Amino acid sequence: MEGWQEHGLRSGRIQVRAQPAEKGISFEAWFDSLAVEYTRPAGKLKPDTDGLIGGRWNGLIYPHGEVSLVDRPFMPPELADVSDLSDQLIDFFPPLATASVAPGRRWTDSLGLEIERLRDSTAGTEVLQRYRWRISNAGTSTPGDTAIRLRQEIEDEGHLAWSASRGPVAWRREIEVSARVGAARRGGTPSEGRVTQEVRVRRVTNPVECR
Repeated sequence: MEGWQEHGLRSGRIQVRAQPAEKGISFEAWFDSLAVEYTRPAGKLKPDTDGLIGGRWNGLIYPHGEVSLVDRPFMPPELADVSDLSDQLIDFFPPLATASVAPGRRWTDSLGLEIERLRDSTAGTEVLQRYRWRISNAGTSTPGDTAIRLRQEIEDEGHLAWSASRGPVAWRREIEVSARVGAARRGGTPSEGRVTQEVRVRRVTNPVECR
């Protein structure tokens, strides 16, 4: 079985405006700056991101952290071919517990989310609550009308620093998706793939004036 690796890097600053809504928090978000690099066996790509800068996502954040998008910005074709960010905001924010969690205790839901409250820490004079979460999903499907079987496993693990007065301060997460696709015909060779994504977010409380 032949194998290859691809590597992508995105870095930038995203602005978020939010306000209370009937079912959660409504928000508007956009990139102020963004750089994208993608390395394939054929070489490195650096798509132009100017067409996305300032484009708006609008949506709603529910109490458990799930996001529903109402509007997405225009995605330049050159960027979409390398890194389609249309759904970037769906899994950008950290998942949240819907009940208070004491240090050393865990909270779980029926969908496979587990959140553990770690020991608090301090940053200057501020006390930060720290949490660790994990989401595990696995399943088998048969795409379309084919007889090919797809087995997919997803592991999502992260750490969150939370301020009682300001909300999320910083978080990081690692998402690993493993997939195995059965052979298209008898005697054929199945294929396997693994995608690992690392996300690091640091909140800037006094950014330059919004666009």
